[in-house]
Amino acid sequence: MQNGFLDIHCHILPGVDDGSKDEQMTRQMLQMTYDQGMRTIVATPHYYPGKTKIPSGKIRRMVEEVDTMAKEIDRDFSVFPGNEILYEDGIVQGLKDGTILSLADSRYVLVEFLPQENKRRIEEGIRRLMEAGYAPVIAHVERVDELFGNEFFAKFLHEMGCYMQVNTQTVMGGFFDGNARKAKQWMEKGYIQFLGSDCHNTTGRAPLMADAIHKLEKNISEAAVRRMVYDNPAKFLEKKYI
Repeated sequence: MQNGFLDIHCHILPGVDDGSKDEQMTRQMLQMTYDQGMRTIVATPHYYPGKTKIPSGKIRRMVEEVDTMAKEIDRDFSVFPGNEILYEDGIVQGLKDGTILSLADSRYVLVEFLPQENKRRIEEGIRRLMEAGYAPVIAHVERVDELFGNEFFAKFLHEMGCYMQVNTQTVMGGFFDGNARKAKQWMEKGYIQFLGSDCHNTTGRAPLMADAIHKLEKNISEAAVRRMVYDNPAKFLEKKYI
């Protein structure tokens, strides 16, 4: 893996969703992201079927512009296109025809489920994506109640070949923070493969990658940190399955 961290989940494109509000904020977020040690980020604006549908061509053009901004900071700082996709029937076809974007033009797909989504629907969605040849990554798994509250189900999906991402802000919680504690336990067990900043702005939802990794180094094994921070991102960047 190239020097620096990978962020597969961020809302850094200006004015397209509830993330960065304008170009100035995007530039500030890029600098904060860089200062937190990230050198590769995937811009993942929301894709809500039937609601928010930013044309994929527009996303690609905006990513090119933001990538240029990133390279003004460091020529090795790169931004790639993607979507955070709210799961609905039909997204597989959207991925196939290019109206919905995978992560950095790989087979990895960042898929979001509503907090109240039921297990049957989650399993069905994951199976459909995998049968179509995609590698689903469940976005901010800690928000999906039927999954994060059921380790047996998490293990089942993991064994199916599903990947999971947790937000950096979640792992910043202390020992008495139940979500933080469980996320760290699941990282140790290998259920969670990716950290993502899910950054939306420069204040309440700012990028915190280096801070989160420093926290993890104190709470989980060296092997688990290496897997999360180096090994899995390296395979992702090489477009290999984990």
